[in-house]
Amino acid sequence: MSDRQPFDLLHIHADDSQSSDWSVQSPNAELVLHGEPLTGPPMPMVISVAGHTDAGTLSEQLSTALLGALPHKTVASFDVDALFDYRSRRPHVTFTENRFSNYDGPRLELFEVRDAADRPFLLLTGDEPDFRWERVADTVLDLIERLDVSLVVTVDSLGLPTPHTRPIGVTAHGNRQDLIEGISTWSPNAQIEAGLSQMLELRIDAAGRDVVGYTLHVPHYLAGGRYPQVAVAALEYTGAACELMLPTDELREAARMVDADISRQVSQAPEVAQLVQQLESNFDQYATTNQRSLLVKQDDVVPDAEELGAAVEEFLRSQPGDVIFGSTEDEDSTDEEDTGTAEDEDRD
Repeated sequence: MSDRQPFDLLHIHADDSQSSDWSVQSPNAELVLHGEPLTGPPMPMVISVAGHTDAGTLSEQLSTALLGALPHKTVASFDVDALFDYRSRRPHVTFTENRFSNYDGPRLELFEVRDAADRPFLLLTGDEPDFRWERVADTVLDLIERLDVSLVVTVDSLGLPTPHTRPIGVTAHGNRQDLIEGISTWSPNAQIEAGLSQMLELRIDAAGRDVVGYTLHVPHYLAGGRYPQVAVAALEYTGAACELMLPTDELREAARMVDADISRQVSQAPEVAQLVQQLESNFDQYATTNQRSLLVKQDDVVPDAEELGAAVEEFLRSQPGDVIFGSTEDEDSTDEEDTGTAEDEDRD
């Protein structure tokens, strides 16, 4: 390990045509910074990888929502050939008539993203590696130290016996008590199978850096499919912890459609309806009723729906015309965003 280069698992992406805080230093392709130090404040880092703790396909939905709506650039990508077992998780490829296309191989990438208020943050996302977890962890820690990352937030999800008719539950963990205290709806004492996210959180904590994680609870009977509700919840917790404005409009619309579809199917299957009723009874019996909202600071008064809506409208009016705020494009979309914000506060 002593001869290991700090970033020998990374392919560094440099764009000389744009102003960037990144460059490549030969001959070892080490990540270096333009200037000392960075001109802006330290950025937070969000980590979301698709592994066994990815119920409802959280990671893919989160990265698609962020990278599809917000300005971003690829900073670095991990060497997938050194990290993945292709035969145990075979990539997909499209065959059309007489040709192959759209090879969808594994990936693990680091992006610099700017939120709706033009605040930068780092996003590490992709597939959980099969090999070299310790080397990956060392590389991520090198990045965190080199960039003086202000806060690391991990988000993942588990399939649990909860009903889809109740708010998404969460288990908060980490070393920032102000970002986890009073947040969890369920905090068990248990030994569980570790994923890369949990291992990274442990290593980052041991290194003395600020780190928190939010594990979202997906109804177990919906864990195998795409469940937009869990992605909305993940973006809410991430945005609140990192003080970022993250897009959720399209995911909320998808969640409404999924809810309608689930309700229709449940109404047509009495045995499923009975199962949901039992889960509701258990949830209501054991659910935490005094969950704290990350959106409300200590001694703050919770604003009502009208105040929240006015605040969002005022923010949008103060921004340049090219600022992206979810999928908001006109007054109707703004009204929808206001409603969603108020609903979020009610839920929290």
